Amino acid sequence: MHPPSRFNFIDNLRCFALLLGIVFHAALAYSPYFHNIWLSADSSKAVIFDGLTHWLHLFRMPVFFVIAGFCSALIITKKGAATFIKQRLKRILLPFLVFLPLVIASFIHVLSWGADIATPLPPIYAAFNAMTEPQISTAHLWFLWILIQLCLLHWSVYHISGSLHKRLNCTVNMAIYPLILMACCFVTLLAQPTPFPAPDKLLPQLWALTFYGAFYLFGIILFHNPALFKRAHSAILPLSLTAILSLTAYLVYLPEAPTLQQVIAAAKQGAFTPSGIQHMQVVAIQAVAIVSWTTLILLLGYRFFNQKNNICRYLSDASYWVYLIHVPVLLYIQMPLINTALPAIVKLIISVVGTLSISLLTYHFAVKHTVIGRLLTGNHKNIKKQRDVHT
Repeated sequence: MHPPSRFNFIDNLRCFALLLGIVFHAALAYSPYFHNIWLSADSSKAVIFDGLTHWLHLFRMPVFFVIAGFCSALIITKKGAATFIKQRLKRILLPFLVFLPLVIASFIHVLSWGADIATPLPPIYAAFNAMTEPQISTAHLWFLWILIQLCLLHWSVYHISGSLHKRLNCTVNMAIYPLILMACCFVTLLAQPTPFPAPDKLLPQLWALTFYGAFYLFGIILFHNPALFKRAHSAILPLSLTAILSLTAYLVYLPEAPTLQQVIAAAKQGAFTPSGIQHMQVVAIQAVAIVSWTTLILLLGYRFFNQKNNICRYLSDASYWVYLIHVPVLLYIQMPLINTALPAIVKLIISVVGTLSISLLTYHFAVKHTVIGRLLTGNHKNIKKQRDVHT
């Protein structure tokens, strides 16, 4: 039995996660909790953005990695492991190598420009000045860097054991998968601060490969066991209750926001160093919240958004380009806004609408039908015959 040529809920979920990603990065500037950490932190703040950013941080990237694993399994099933790894190297590694220097250059420029025009200056600049040996960061492109490593592992395992999909194609109680994911999240995040950081270091990080790799593997399992979606419909209500309760507990027991002194110390050391029983408790709650919200979003997407939607399809096609450029564009918009007395919610709306508009307009008129567009989304001449998902 051949898989469907298009999974509409994957397009719609990617579109949903993309939009939430822009909202997440924009809201960081107006969150009191992240005021000492974020690059364009604004003196206009509102506590509501603390809840919004913490909530989005829990499930947004895990959902992306589930989608990535699902689509990787789809490509291997349709075209084989050799074609899969060639496409992944072309569609993930090559854009990473091309765009990373451009992204780093844009960050250097916007932060230098921001230092000249922003009043007051975001607190994170004090940490920048304290760094004696700055490390090379992959910025928000860390997703591509982790993903290509997971794809290479996926290809290697499949190359050694071509029957991998048969081993994953088993009928198991749906409850066991979230439990395994929760255990994996707890173990891998135990040595990380809460909220868990972006793994933006250039050197491979075992905790990040294991943490996000578990969700990538979950995506592979879901592809080979589509009945899991249907069997899990009855779990939506208890899963929703678990997600809401765990998020509430997470926000209640979340450690205090790092002070500027702690941020400066972490910048010198290269990382925060969490410890203690309370940290273990928060990590346990965080693990439940991450998995319950990720699973819930996937189930709701499959249940209610598994129909073709031309707008979501277009945004899904544009998502790679938007992902690559949205953070620098957002910073260029938010830096001048620091000098205004507008309410935080107004600044957020300007930031999100402006970033999305610029990203989509540049995609439509300057990228879609160019070499860059073909690199990111495939050959447009054959787009009606085959559309391989890039993440």
